Amino acid sequence: MNNLLRAVAILSLGKLLFAFQDVIIKEMSGGYPVHQIMTIRGLAAIPLLLLLIHFSSGLGILRHHHAGRHLIRGGLMLTAFMCFYVALAGTSLTVATALFFTAPFFITLLSIPLLGEQVGRRRFVSILIGFIGVIIVLRPTTDGFSPYDLLPILAAFFYACCQLMVRVLKMTEPPALMSLYASVAFVVLGGLNGLLLSQVEAPLQAAASTQFLLRDWTMPNATDMLLLLLTGITSALGFMFSSSAYQRDKASNIAAFEYVMIVWVTLLSYLIWSEVPDFLTLLGIVLIIGSGIYVLRREARVEPKPIAYSGLTRR
Repeated sequence: MNNLLRAVAILSLGKLLFAFQDVIIKEMSGGYPVHQIMTIRGLAAIPLLLLLIHFSSGLGILRHHHAGRHLIRGGLMLTAFMCFYVALAGTSLTVATALFFTAPFFITLLSIPLLGEQVGRRRFVSILIGFIGVIIVLRPTTDGFSPYDLLPILAAFFYACCQLMVRVLKMTEPPALMSLYASVAFVVLGGLNGLLLSQVEAPLQAAASTQFLLRDWTMPNATDMLLLLLTGITSALGFMFSSSAYQRDKASNIAAFEYVMIVWVTLLSYLIWSEVPDFLTLLGIVLIIGSGIYVLRREARVEPKPIAYSGLTRR
């Protein structure tokens, strides 16, 4: 097996772990608030990430980096994933994941004013086709549309800001260190969100996503606590596998395989909730993914580091 096949296999395993994490969070959304889940996820991930840093770079590396900008980036990451997970309470996991894959479009568009990059006509057309796919998936004129359905796109925007922050500030720290600081931000800011939002009561008959955001913290039973801890464990392990994949071959060769995530979440959604996307939803997803792959390939040709360098689905 050559390096590329090994990298793709390892990346696919990492994305499967992320998909399991998303399934657990969607299942837990009916009983616990999103900020509590994010806090527990961060607490569970930190020890594993510290272990990874210890064996890869040594814990001494923690003394040689500015924590402030990493925590700001972690705050942006927390905002991105809270948007994504709040949407999950009332949206199909497959649809939410597909909409999150608009992140490459935002990275490309934001790179124009922030990095002064030139974006050619082909990428603009591809991005336009991708957003047509978004409209097909959302169908905003139908009765089934909810404003919460837009949250995965907002999550993609904030995630794009995280990725661009790395490039604008030329943050060259190891990915494991960035992920550690993000987990610390999840714990600190997730706890603060819990304190602030505990003063706000969800309206009667509120949507599932509103309840997920405003619900009070509850002490989990043993089974639920195990599942909540698994969100952090699968997140950390998924990150480790994804990082290992990108170390084995060029990011430009691996980037398109990030989209295996949509296969995993579609399969799990069918097995767990018997969800099957209809034809129009599948058409929109194909347009989003096809456009995203094209943008990634074009980025790889014109940039020394393609936008998938740190992974597109590292939740």
